[in-house]
Amino acid sequence: MYLRIQNIFKLILIFTYTAIFSQEIPPIQNYTSENYNAENQNWAISQSKDNLIYVANNRGLLEFNGANWNLYTSPNNSIIRSVKVIENKIYTGCYMEFGYWEKDNSGQLEYHSISSTNKIELLEDEEFWNIIHLDKWVIFQSLNRIYIYNSSENTFKIINSETVLEKVFKVNNTIYYQKMNDGLYKIEKGVSKLISDDPIIKNNIVVGVYTSNKTTLILTRDKGFFKLSDTKLIRWITESDTLLSKISIYNSIETKEGDFILGTISHGVFQLDSDGNTISKIDQENGLNNNTVLNIFEDHDKNIWLGLDNGISCLNFNTTFKV
Repeated sequence: MYLRIQNIFKLILIFTYTAIFSQEIPPIQNYTSENYNAENQNWAISQSKDNLIYVANNRGLLEFNGANWNLYTSPNNSIIRSVKVIENKIYTGCYMEFGYWEKDNSGQLEYHSISSTNKIELLEDEEFWNIIHLDKWVIFQSLNRIYIYNSSENTFKIINSETVLEKVFKVNNTIYYQKMNDGLYKIEKGVSKLISDDPIIKNNIVVGVYTSNKTTLILTRDKGFFKLSDTKLIRWITESDTLLSKISIYNSIETKEGDFILGTISHGVFQLDSDGNTISKIDQENGLNNNTVLNIFEDHDKNIWLGLDNGISCLNFNTTFKV
C-alpha cells in the first residue's frame, strides 16, 4: 500500500513538473536544402501580392508557391543577401550588384540590374544586406553605404559612412540606421540627422527600432531593450531582462499582433509580448531546423517565416491549434 501511494505521489510530481516547464508552441513546417534544392543559408524573406514567398539564398533567389520551389541564380552567381517585393518587382541585393526581377510572358523571372544600368561606382567587394521600401524610394544598404533610389525618376542619393552600417530600420515612415562607434541616425528629406550618440548605442549593435506608447524602443544584440528619451537611452525593465542578457540577438520584428519575435545566434527564436514578457522559446529541441536565425518575416496570414543558417522554418502563429 505504501509503495502504491509513493508511486502515485511520484506521478503527481512528474505531471506537475511537466505542467510548469512545458509551453504551447505553434505548428512548425520545416524546409531543408533538399526540399528547395539550394544551399543551406537563407538571408532574407519577402512575399508578393499573390502570396508567393521569395527567399534570398546562398545559391540564388528562391520562389515558393506553397507546393513547389523554383531557383533563380543571381546575375553574377553570387550569394543573394537581401530581397524585397514591391508591387510587381522583386528587388534583390548581392555581391557588387542590386536590381529587380519581373515576370516575363511565360511567368519566369527576368533580372534587371539597377546598379549596372545607372553605372553606379560601387565600393570594392560591396554586398547589399538590406532593402527597405518607403513611398517612391527603394533603399539598398551595404556595410558602408546607403543608396536611396527614386524609382519614379530613376535617380540616386548615396549616404556614406566611415564606420560599419549594421542594419537599416523603417519605423512609422522614417528610416533609422546605426553607425557603429558613432550613433543612431534618421533620414529626413534625404539628409542624415543624428538622433543619439549615447554610449550604449555607440558600443552595442542595434538590431531593432520600434515605437510603443509613443516611446521609441531600441533593441540591442547583447544588452536587451532600451527606451530612447531625448538623446539618452534608459533600460526598459521587463521580466525578460535576464534572458536577453544571456543570448545574442541577430534580428527581430514586431508582429501585427504587437508581439516581438527575436531571432538569435545559436538559441533559436523567442516570442515576447508587447510588455516584454517571454511567451515562448522555439529551437531545435522543439522543432526548428536550426538554432541560428538569419531573418524573420511575417506573411499576409501572420505566419512567421525564419531564414536559418541551415534551412527555412515557418511558424503558424495564426492557428488555434498548439503543440
